Amino acid sequence: PDSYVIWFRPLVDSSFVQIAETAGTSCIHNPLGMTGEYKVAARFGSDVYEAATLATTVPVHCSTRTLAELDAPGNSGYGWSRDSGFGRSYSMRQAGSASYVDFYVTDFHTGSYTLPYCIASPHMGPSDPSGLVPVAGWRRSGITDSLPRSQSPLPAIDSAYYFNYSPIARTPSRFGVYSVADDHYAMVQVTRVDAATGAVDIESWFQLVPGLRLIAHRW
Repeated sequence: PDSYVIWFRPLVDSSFVQIAETAGTSCIHNPLGMTGEYKVAARFGSDVYEAATLATTVPVHCSTRTLAELDAPGNSGYGWSRDSGFGRSYSMRQAGSASYVDFYVTDFHTGSYTLPYCIASPHMGPSDPSGLVPVAGWRRSGITDSLPRSQSPLPAIDSAYYFNYSPIARTPSRFGVYSVADDHYAMVQVTRVDAATGAVDIESWFQLVPGLRLIAHRW
């Protein structure tokens, strides 16, 4: 091709805007915190051939799911597919879940009646006081403190911002989650905590593009 043409459509807009034309095979775009879709075309003289698919930075939203505190009945682990971005719950009591869980819910006590509950990195499971999590190759994740805003880019991975666990001090609360193994960012919103039943309701947004911290989205 003589050049490549790149367009961008922010999530909040209905039309594409050309952002670059380059003879190279890479392009840097600063979307100012916005997520959206990219369209690329190859130009041969006056002929333009668009790619068959669009590239997207829009995080994958997963509607409300109910998790259980580690000692309560039900699944306390949660993880996202790296192919689709969709999340599902997993049992922390089964070693076979270790490759899929990105965080779990615990109160770090025996029983499920002690508040606050916490969102914790799966690698902490085998040392959890519950004694229910088998030793296995659990993922390591970083968890932020509760975020003040849901539409800002998540903090870059740093020990000053990401921890092994974070308490759910109120509802609703939002937390950034970072997967150490494969550089994926996600956001989890906790909307309900019920210590009487050990139930925790969450929503999530998973960013399919490794290393990208943009989680701006439509509610």
